[in-house]
Amino acid sequence: MTKPPAPAASSPSTPSAAAYWRSTRRLTLILLTVWFLVTFGAIFFARELDHITLFGWPLSFYMAAQGVMLVYLAIVLVYTVCTNRAERRWQAANEDSHGE
Repeated sequence: MTKPPAPAASSPSTPSAAAYWRSTRRLTLILLTVWFLVTFGAIFFARELDHITLFGWPLSFYMAAQGVMLVYLAIVLVYTVCTNRAERRWQAANEDSHGE
């Protein structure tokens, strides 16, 4: 992974470092919200989920043992992919504007 962009002044036609970090913070906030809702939901609704079975196990047990962990893994993957794309876009725009 390359070094994140330093906050510096750029021309109006290229994405600024501030825009890069704004999008990164927005993505982080969205994914943290998903993390909180999944974690809270699995715990708060455990009794209601006990009445549903999945592969012979109560859904609350399945969510606690495997389902929530899979969601956490998906959150990490989404963050990695989106951050790498944003970083490549930012670097390409800066290379074009600086003529490198």
